[in-house]
Amino acid sequence: MSKSFRFSLILKGILLASILAILMSLIFGVLLSYTSLPESEMSINIIFGASIFVAALITAYKAGTRGLYYGLSIGLGFILLVLILSSILWADPPSWLKMGEKTILALVAGGIGGIIGVLFPQSR
Repeated sequence: MSKSFRFSLILKGILLASILAILMSLIFGVLLSYTSLPESEMSINIIFGASIFVAALITAYKAGTRGLYYGLSIGLGFILLVLILSSILWADPPSWLKMGEKTILALVAGGIGGIIGVLFPQSR
């Protein structure tokens, strides 16, 4: 277990959060199509937060130390990725209030996931 901060783990965590968000969005889309579930901003925030939480938890577990740093880095990196992609794909500028809300959500979910990920014992 290396005590140094590994940037490659953060990149893998951001990639994992992106894949999880896409998979959860696809599942949610199927559920919306075939059930009477209502579409709401809350469900989008749950997908957003859960994907960052799980990615931060797994990344911090692999790192074994500095879970808060890894979790916050993954949350911030994911937010930056979403901001860059939204500015490329949509002509309208993003709502800064919603981006602020999502930034807080990402940092909290990433921080908590990172802290919990470090608490799990490493198997050797």
